[in-house]
Amino acid sequence: MNPPKASTGIIIFALWLLVFSASSQIMIITPILPLIGQELGIGESRLGTLVSAYAIMVGVFAIVAGPVSDKIGRRRILLLGTAVMTVSLLMHYFVEGYFSFLAARLFTGCAGGILSGSAVSYIGDSSRITAVDGPRDG
Repeated sequence: MNPPKASTGIIIFALWLLVFSASSQIMIITPILPLIGQELGIGESRLGTLVSAYAIMVGVFAIVAGPVSDKIGRRRILLLGTAVMTVSLLMHYFVEGYFSFLAARLFTGCAGGILSGSAVSYIGDSSRITAVDGPRDG
C-alpha cells in the first residue's frame, strides 16, 4: 500500500517557508545590529562581519548541498537543513558575546545554504514528476 501523497500546494508552501526562513536572516538582523552591538558590547567594526559570515556560508553551502542532495536525496537534505536551521536559530538565544554570535551566524549560514539550493531543486524534481505522472489530485 502506498502512503498518501501531499498536495502540490502544501509542498510549495512548506518550501516557501524554508526559503523565507533562510533568506530573511539578513533582512532581520541588519536593522537591529546596532542594538545587538550595544547589548553584547560588540564594536561597530565587528558588526559587519556577522552579516558577511552568514552570506559567505550560504554561498559555500549552497554549492556543497547540491551534489550532496543528488546522492542522498532532496527530502533528506531538506530535513537535514531544517534541523540545522532550527538548532542554529536556537543558538542565538545563548549568545553572550562576539564569538558565540559569530558561531551562531556561521551555523545559520550553513543551514541557509543547504535550504536555499535544495528547496529550488525539490520544486524542479516535483514538477518533473508531476509532468511525467500526470497531475496529482489534492
